[in-house]
Amino acid sequence: MEAAGIHPSVEAFALAAALLALASALAGWLRFPALPFYLAAGLLASPWLLPEALEPLPTLGLLMLLFSVGLEFGPDRLGELSKKASRAGMVDALALPLGALVGLGLGLGFREAVLLGGVVYISSSAVIAKLIVDLRRAAAPESEVVLGVLVFEDLLIALVLAFFGGHGGAEGIAASIFLVALYLLAARLLAPRLASLLESAGDEPVLLFGTAFTVGTALLFHALGASEGVGAFLSGVIAAGLGLRDRIERLFAPVRDLAAALFFLAVGAGALELLGGKPGLVIALVAFALLAKLPLDYLAGRVAGLSHRRSLLAAFYLVPRGEFNLVLGALALAGGAALVGQVAVLLVLVSVPLGAVLFRYGPEWTRR
Repeated sequence: MEAAGIHPSVEAFALAAALLALASALAGWLRFPALPFYLAAGLLASPWLLPEALEPLPTLGLLMLLFSVGLEFGPDRLGELSKKASRAGMVDALALPLGALVGLGLGLGFREAVLLGGVVYISSSAVIAKLIVDLRRAAAPESEVVLGVLVFEDLLIALVLAFFGGHGGAEGIAASIFLVALYLLAARLLAPRLASLLESAGDEPVLLFGTAFTVGTALLFHALGASEGVGAFLSGVIAAGLGLRDRIERLFAPVRDLAAALFFLAVGAGALELLGGKPGLVIALVAFALLAKLPLDYLAGRVAGLSHRRSLLAAFYLVPRGEFNLVLGALALAGGAALVGQVAVLLVLVSVPLGAVLFRYGPEWTRR
């Protein structure tokens, strides 16, 4: 009997892993976040690497990334959202309707215009938090406000995904609300027993059960016309409520990092084909997205009580876009709004390296 050959996806994975390793090493050497290097690696490899060949790992990476964002939203973390951060978050949130109005002016449908507003609005919690830690800015006054604004942003964009991220119209919205309420009620009733079971279980069962729960919840949301992203995010929120955040983060971090890196690589590999069409309009919208948030975030810093210089730094720190922008862009693409997807991808490609530069040199520049 003839031996079975190696599946082509294994070859694609080997190439992807090698590219990601080089990109990660380069990012570490330059002390920059790895995300733009993963996207750039995908761009360079696009003639040889088909994103479809890596599936389902990139899709799983996106779900695990949203799970990790949800993991930051336990009851204790929400209680830390101070009044000044909430006020700053409300000022920053004006970017959402501003972007939606621009979308309506360009002739987009209401749903697609709201998704464009989300792309303009949402900054990257993952990239910004990593930059704050890597550059040792956690003790700075502006970092506290920025992290509070990011919590506000993630909560608001989760609502946008719940209402506009599904594919089932009004029925999908109703299903999303019902499922969120049902999951939260079940978590409240079963949390003590579940926490006790997981505490006594080994690491491997916890990792496998958590992965099955996250992906299964995302599939259930999708099957009922709701957003699978909300399902993954909700799974993280429930996991955080069990009081096992540190253990879950430790177990999931390697799986999440590998799968998320493959997701960003796949986005980069498909970006050249995606960015065709109306490059002038796409570039103009990316410039608008970058410039529109700067005065709003400066004002948000002032509302939160920061000085002129600290408010300017807060505006710089909120420049990077990332995971949620790509989620919103993918949803818009699935609905036929290629323009929103193009803006989302190019905005991430531009804003992450730009934001890293502003993060690194902003304190020195603003002292002048």
